[in-house]
Amino acid sequence: MSTKIARLVAISIWLAIVALSLAEVWMIAITLDRPSDQFGIRGYEVALALSFGSVGALIATRRPRNPIGWLSLVAGLLVGIQGIVVQYPVLAEASAPPLAGADLARWVSAWIWVLSAGAFLGIFPLLFPDGRLLSPRWRPALLLGLVATAAQIGVTIAVSQPFGSIPPTNNPAPYFERGGPPVLIGYSLLWLAGVVSTSSLIQRYRRARGDEREQIKWVAYAVVVVVFGAVIGFTPFVIGQFVFLGTALFAAAAIGIAILRYRLYEIDLIINRTLVYGGLSAVLAGVYTASITLSQRLFMATTGERSDAAIVLTTLIVAATFTPLKTRLQASVDRRLRAAPAGGAMAAPAAAMTDVLDTVEDRLRRIVREEIALTARGDAPRSG
Repeated sequence: MSTKIARLVAISIWLAIVALSLAEVWMIAITLDRPSDQFGIRGYEVALALSFGSVGALIATRRPRNPIGWLSLVAGLLVGIQGIVVQYPVLAEASAPPLAGADLARWVSAWIWVLSAGAFLGIFPLLFPDGRLLSPRWRPALLLGLVATAAQIGVTIAVSQPFGSIPPTNNPAPYFERGGPPVLIGYSLLWLAGVVSTSSLIQRYRRARGDEREQIKWVAYAVVVVVFGAVIGFTPFVIGQFVFLGTALFAAAAIGIAILRYRLYEIDLIINRTLVYGGLSAVLAGVYTASITLSQRLFMATTGERSDAAIVLTTLIVAATFTPLKTRLQASVDRRLRAAPAGGAMAAPAAAMTDVLDTVEDRLRRIVREEIALTARGDAPRSG
């Protein structure tokens, strides 16, 4: 396929994704007051289809020989179709008279998601970032990904019974209940393919040098973020589903950055700061919670009532802990990661993060001084 034809095909697929997304938005808009049997945020497919589709189209038009772009583009198209078949039953049953095909749409929606999930679990890691297997020995792993995807689709189709009614639900539990062991086997094969393909990516990272190593870092970081988002996303809180959606959108952006190599080497700074500030936030949150609980219990045991002095004590502990913890975490992370370049595109983000850290540190010290002064005068401490 010539470059011109490849670009035309990529743009055509992207336009189809846009059309499907607009159609789904229209369906949601006219059935907003109707109950939906969708799991998760209604219409999340629009964001996923447009993000992965746009990234895929961008890669396919600039690197048409790299399968990663086409894989992302087709995944975006499949998610766009998934959005239509998920929303159509609501539209069909809300119409007067009801439209035909609601059960067929539910049946398709029960298994179509496996295509995109299987591609990213069992195939994408094997081909990233140059579109080729690490070596011919990994061909069975590619076959496992294809077989696992086909098996999961077959099991889901068998469970849902072709063209049969699938009861409306806002969670996937009925599919597990109806499928029993076959569904668990299908999921197990799919996750096994994901583990095997990820091991290929790990092996590739060990051998990689230069740009390829940084490309794999972007994807690895995105995987960690998505797993974290998935854990939160399957909680009963709506905010968790938004977090998971946000992590999925970040994964699409990370793929684009990795393949197109735009600001590629900034991943070292991002990982560095994530480890430092993530660890620091977790430690300080634990210190604050433990300190406030312990101090309040001590005051209750000695005086029989709660005391605002616990707030001052906790603030002092956090302020005293903040700077040494920041220094030790930063030193530990710097020892394990490659030192980031001092100049260029990374200098500005590094300086900005340092300014934020200094501001927080100054804020804590000022709060401590104010609280001590108020306590000395006998006033009630102010909230910081």
